[in-house]
Amino acid sequence: MRANAQLAFPFRQLLPNELDKNLSTIRSFTKAFDLQIMALRDKVNYNKTMTTQMTNSNKDNYWALVKHAYDLYPTIRHRKRFIINTLKKYIDKTRFSVFDYGIGNGTLLKDIKDMFNLSETDIGGCDISSTAIELSKKKLHSPFLFNEQYPKLNKKFDVIVCSEVIEHTTQYKQSLEWIYNHLETTGILILTTQSGKIYASDKYAGHTQHFKLSELNSLLKEIGFHIKYLRLWGFPFFTLQKYLTNYKFSSIKEDFLEGEPHIKQRFIFGFAYIIYYIHDFINFGPQIYMVISK
Repeated sequence: MRANAQLAFPFRQLLPNELDKNLSTIRSFTKAFDLQIMALRDKVNYNKTMTTQMTNSNKDNYWALVKHAYDLYPTIRHRKRFIINTLKKYIDKTRFSVFDYGIGNGTLLKDIKDMFNLSETDIGGCDISSTAIELSKKKLHSPFLFNEQYPKLNKKFDVIVCSEVIEHTTQYKQSLEWIYNHLETTGILILTTQSGKIYASDKYAGHTQHFKLSELNSLLKEIGFHIKYLRLWGFPFFTLQKYLTNYKFSSIKEDFLEGEPHIKQRFIFGFAYIIYYIHDFINFGPQIYMVISK
């Protein structure tokens, strides 16, 4: 027992010195580790910033290329027809407010404003593309036009239109939550998006994902929305268009999607717009159209 006590005694004497030395080593290691974490965090934040800037830059480039032809696209014209018909059906007051989330070139919102004789203070919109907002401001003079994804608003809107937006961002849940928080209690959300395969034309437009209807329904219900109306459309002609334009898309986009409109383009788009009316009678296809309430 005595020998064991003698062995234990020097161990207790050496422990504080060894501990101080070890603590000093640990502190040095921790400091170096913290510096590495800070550097990594800065790099991640930088990459996020650059990704956002690149995304915005891509959107600016897209709108610069398609600004002359975009309003002629058959699907764009039919979606606008659906949206205006929805407003006629679901809005029963003479004055109401509309916010276009993902306003694009502003044509849809301007047509709604003119159709329903709304004032500039009754409308608003946002877009991450500065080029899109510039195009919108040439048509509209609303004080509620924002070059932001989540603008700060001190008012809510009776109608929020989110047409062909959520397939362009991986932050679609945050976008839908923003919409929920800025929609009047008795208001409606008009949501259009796409399902199915992502084709070359979709990648060109910046689609990051398409949706399974069941998953989108679950997400909307999770946020607090209620689906009032739902339909699919686009089969057979829009589906056929996707297949055809996927072949040699680079030449098709140059001839039909970009630049000044030409006679051949106007004829083909006009003909496609007419035959696309058949989609009114076929509840099937890759296009998703929803009317949603809180």
